[in-house]
Amino acid sequence: MLSLPSLSIKPVLAQAPSLGNGILCVARGKTDKGTKIYFYTSVIDNASIQRKRPVAVTIVESVTDIAEGDVVIIDKEHQSITIDAFGAATPPQMQPVGLALTTYQGNNTFKGKSQAGTPLSFSLDNNDRVFKLQHGNVNYTGVCH
Repeated sequence: MLSLPSLSIKPVLAQAPSLGNGILCVARGKTDKGTKIYFYTSVIDNASIQRKRPVAVTIVESVTDIAEGDVVIIDKEHQSITIDAFGAATPPQMQPVGLALTTYQGNNTFKGKSQAGTPLSFSLDNNDRVFKLQHGNVNYTGVCH
């Protein structure tokens, strides 16, 4: 019989999103022209909810072909996203096409309008992990980190 000393091994899990630490959310989909579109928020934290501090949603479209399997890298410190198979810089692959300012409305929901006047709202579900966004009459789903 072989006796081994007991070892305490902790599994390494991704840190759950926390409004205390601030979260950044991103969703992606396609426009009616078939172009890939991405929505990402500025940092959402307790002040965004308690003091109704505005949360910006940046809207970008791809100007070059981006594969479905490409990685979306979220940089919370710089409040930006990078989309590439190898983490290359976002420009020139992505073109900013809009910005919306939203404020907290209660029940984990933020509402506002884009600069063009299009209604935009989003909600945080599943312990602030799931990002459900509506831009005009189109729905998108994403994640928060």
